[in-house]
Formats: sequence, C-alpha cells, structure tokens
Amino acid sequence: PVAGLEADAFFIYDNGVRQQITSFNRRRAPANVVLLLDASGSVFSQMRFIRAAARRFVQGLSDEDRVAVVQFADRVEVLQDWTQDRAAVEQAIAWRYRPGERTTLYEGLQRVAADLLPRVEGRRVVILLTDGIDTGGTTRADEALAAIRRAEATVYVVSLTERLRREFRLAPEAERVVSGAEAFLELVATESGGRVISPLRDEDLERAYGAIAEELRTQYIVTYRPQPRAGGWHEVRVLVAPGGYRVLTRRGYEGR
Repeated sequence: PVAGLEADAFFIYDNGVRQQITSFNRRRAPANVVLLLDASGSVFSQMRFIRAAARRFVQGLSDEDRVAVVQFADRVEVLQDWTQDRAAVEQAIAWRYRPGERTTLYEGLQRVAADLLPRVEGRRVVILLTDGIDTGGTTRADEALAAIRRAEATVYVVSLTERLRREFRLAPEAERVVSGAEAFLELVATESGGRVISPLRDEDLERAYGAIAEELRTQYIVTYRPQPRAGGWHEVRVLVAPGGYRVLTRRGYEGR
C-alpha cells in the first residue's frame, strides 16, 4: 500500500472521458465484509488453518465493520448474517463451518451478490477462499461474474489452486481444469478491484488474510459523477501520477 497521495495525483477516465473528482477520502471507511469459505472435501485437510486465519482476520477489523460468513459445499449456507458482534462471527467460523463434498463456487458467489450484499450500504467486500474448481450447482461462471458486477463489490481471492499442483501430479485434463479455475478467479478479482493471493503452505493462510486486512485499511475512496451519463457498461480507468504504481480498482459498472 502507498500512503500520502493527494487528490491531484489521481486521474479517472469513464468510457475514455476524463472525470472531475467530487470527493477524496484517505480515512478508513467502514466495510461490509463477506467471508465466503470453500467447505468442499478438497479443502478438508486445511480447515483447522482456515478457521484460525479467518478468526484472526475478523479480530483485526474495525468495530464499525459488518461481517457475514457463508460457506459453499454441497449447498450454499449462511453461517452468520450481517453483524458487528465479533464473538458471533468467531463462533460461526469455529462451530458451523463444516466440510461437504461438492464445490458450489459459482452459486456461492451468485447468492452472496444477490441476497446478502444488496442489504448493506457502503463498501462491499467479498473475501473468497477456494481451490476454484466448481463441481456442483446450477449457476454458470458468467452468471456469477455478472452478479458480482451488479453488486458493485470488491472480491479478494485466497486461492488454493497452486497448492493442488504442488501436492498432486496433475494429469493433462486435470491441469486444464485447474488453469481454467485460476483464470476465473483472476478475472473476478481484477474486474472488481481486488486481487488473488496464493498461499502455498497452511501457515501462509494467516499472512494472506493479513495482507487483505492491510489493504482494506489503506484504500483511497475517490468519487465522481459520470459525465456524460448513459446506460450500459462503463469502463473505468484510474491512473496515478507520476506513474510506477499498480492501481487496484473496479474495472467498470452498469450505467443507470
């Protein structure tokens, strides 16, 4: 994270047209955070470390943040609805997070975007932990991505796909499946303004969640009114002067 930038360092383009910044905030704004946890059989051996890392992450959030916990396996389950009660969140992670067999990843993203996120105002963040391979459910990848776009949420991905390569000798067909999963996770993260972190060891999970927590604490909130206003998809580009920075921001939104 880069601290200390001022508003005049930012240049915003909406569908290629430079925009006038109407507000600029470097203070940490409260966030609505969904912990979306893979509970399929493929992550069963890491569950103890996943619980510990998720609980430590929650402990580091601001008192003003709201949290919900959702798991997906054979079905999508809300383990804890929106709350600021940290004890309730930790109890949900410790006692309700349980393994299944299948991976309803796309359905999990779609359900969170359609059912949970519209009920809160302000910053919407999804922290997705998964190996990325959808093995069940009726939702398609493009439907899940479209739902996240409509919800205007930022998705951070803690990806376990690289660990599959390290732990197993993948046949060519399995390698194609894993590569496809990685491509989808990267697309969801980059389009929404988040990023993908790939911990290779169980003990790296806590560092991954810690890195995301630090980014949430050090974001710039920059707003503008689109000119000209129009419906359809708007591509957003943000540049920072004098250059050399990597900017994480949503790639666009649906105009109204």
